[in-house]
Amino acid sequence: IGRAFAHALGEAGAAVAVVDLVPSTAEAVAAELQAKGIEAISVQADVTRPDQVQAMVETVVKRWDKLTIGVNNAGIGQWVASESMPEADWDRMLDINLKGVFLCAQAEAKVMLAAGYGKIINTASMSGHISNMPQNQAAYNISKAGVIHLTRSLAAEWAPRGVRVNSISPGY
Repeated sequence: IGRAFAHALGEAGAAVAVVDLVPSTAEAVAAELQAKGIEAISVQADVTRPDQVQAMVETVVKRWDKLTIGVNNAGIGQWVASESMPEADWDRMLDINLKGVFLCAQAEAKVMLAAGYGKIINTASMSGHISNMPQNQAAYNISKAGVIHLTRSLAAEWAPRGVRVNSISPGY
């Protein structure tokens, strides 16, 4: 989904910062974009670490003097019975899928609110709206439902100041 977002935004005329925890993944997608004549850079960041999220935003602003679109797409999934899910797995799921979206949106909004303009797109999931079966994925479903309501909350808070926040809910 992130790769498709990067290509779509680049093809629409945006300069794109491709961000991933794994540098080689970000570099590969940035190279694909550059091969199409799209201005792109790769950035390594762990979205669960506020310092790395802040550095990511600073890298973008330093490169292009602005940040007008933020796509918060990092996420993981896991099928596991709720009664046997380790607490560490629960924490990791919520940290990446929900906390990471919040930290990225917060850092992006600081730049956008100061400019009076910006668009933030958060990736939720159809699983944030329904409990699809036979997958046992309560933590994933809850994390994505949280993204949906976080998006609504941020949209209400920041829209009067020029920053629109929306989410998408891909499914299969």
